[in-house]
Amino acid sequence: MAEDEKNGTSSYKLYCCIPCFQKPSSPEKHDNVSRSEKKKPGGWRAMPFILGNETFERLASFGLLANFMVYLTRVFHLEQVAAANTLNIWSGITDFAPLIGAFISDGYLGRFKTIAYASCASFLGLVIVTLTAWLPYLHPEKCEPAGNQQSYGHCKSPTSIQLGVLFIGLGFLSIGTAGIRPCSIPFGVDQFDPTTEEGKKGINSFFNWYYTTFTVVILITVTLVVYIQDSVSWVWGFGIPTVLMLCSIILFFVGTRIYVHVKPEGSVFSSIAQVLVSAYKKRRLKLPDNCDGERADGIFYDPPIKDQSTMASKLPLTNQLR
Repeated sequence: MAEDEKNGTSSYKLYCCIPCFQKPSSPEKHDNVSRSEKKKPGGWRAMPFILGNETFERLASFGLLANFMVYLTRVFHLEQVAAANTLNIWSGITDFAPLIGAFISDGYLGRFKTIAYASCASFLGLVIVTLTAWLPYLHPEKCEPAGNQQSYGHCKSPTSIQLGVLFIGLGFLSIGTAGIRPCSIPFGVDQFDPTTEEGKKGINSFFNWYYTTFTVVILITVTLVVYIQDSVSWVWGFGIPTVLMLCSIILFFVGTRIYVHVKPEGSVFSSIAQVLVSAYKKRRLKLPDNCDGERADGIFYDPPIKDQSTMASKLPLTNQLR
């Protein structure tokens, strides 16, 4: 019996479990815990800076990409298949990157710092892409005309250095997208108090203005910016979005003292990974026996919750899912 109890105690120590998932805390407690020094939400005072930052950032990024396929074929002399592959691969990486940005924002940096670093990365990427169109040694020479015909004769392919510089610029743009896309809307919502009627109305109005500016930006980029790139020059077509991105960064930092900075509280991806790793390591662990020799239904490590400022839910024991 003593040996069984010893084995049971040993197994109990080994049979540890991951802390349970936490439910979102109540608005009152969330305001006391997450908001630094119980700072009063900036509300609509912060919206001109946030919406202005988002508008200029989208004008810059969308203005660059609206006609980028043509840029790869005309300026870099890539074949349509190679240009399409390049654009599709980069778009896929850019669309997946916000998952990583959201993880870093929720777990480590917070939304303000993530947007700040990402905006600087986007600006650097735009500068590099603009330089590829401006500096002659960063893009291939123009195609030699074939006689009096309108078609082109020999076109030099881009060198590895020229492609490398272009890909570095696109990489910085992906980093910028990874931080801006998942944090822009939550950061705007953080500026309102959801416990008041005024705050709830402010959040609804923020969403309306956010998607209104989004639609206007798309209209401008597919008309005015594309016209400048095709009819004026690629340098101006890329330079204008770069300047707009710089204005976006300046406008974002001007409102720093007004913003409410919510501290990072951890990412759900970390908890999911912990559960998967723990389940794999404990897949062959045997449960200890009761004092009467029968197998126990289960022993779980269930410590008390130290942080009383958050609401936590513990799963009840059940045999229905076995």
